[in-house]
Amino acid sequence: YQALIAAGEIEADPAQAAAVEAYGRLEADLADYRPSGRKSAGLLGRLFGGGGDSKPIKGLYVHGEVGRGKTMLMDLFFDAVAVNRKRRVHFHEFMLEIHARLAEERKKELGDPIPPVVAALADGARLLCFDEMVVNNTADAAIMSRLFAGLIDAGVTVVTTSNRPPSDLYKNGINRSLFLPFIELIEARLDVLSLNGP
Repeated sequence: YQALIAAGEIEADPAQAAAVEAYGRLEADLADYRPSGRKSAGLLGRLFGGGGDSKPIKGLYVHGEVGRGKTMLMDLFFDAVAVNRKRRVHFHEFMLEIHARLAEERKKELGDPIPPVVAALADGARLLCFDEMVVNNTADAAIMSRLFAGLIDAGVTVVTTSNRPPSDLYKNGINRSLFLPFIELIEARLDVLSLNGP
């Protein structure tokens, strides 16, 4: 970020600088994080409950107007963070993939399709970065709370950008009351950061 400013490609911006600091803290947390129950913990650590963190790392939800640098900053973070299993995807594409995975699980007729989808996603990525989170349809709204609670509980750190604050997601949507637990989940399990300014 500082190199881009020095090169004259972007102007210094206090709100962006605060977001960079938040991303820096998250990068450090991810570098230090050791999930509890990992095989790499020593014998004594496993016996006495040490060797790992008991709860997942809080992710980030960065929202603001179009053109504020949300995607640029998330991409700088994604490129810099030293996490082996990380994934960056546009939110709309991700939800299309989720519905396809759920359809495949339903064909198996083994019960609730969400837990195996969550398990597969958590196995594939420890860090999930989403660009442009938006919820426009009832099908997405109906599953998001359980899907993301499962991911976070499985130790996946979620980072997302959005043009809207969490409270405005799926605003005026059909059966929005069923979506409110997802908003509560974001506000409780992710640090919410506004990226607004000139």
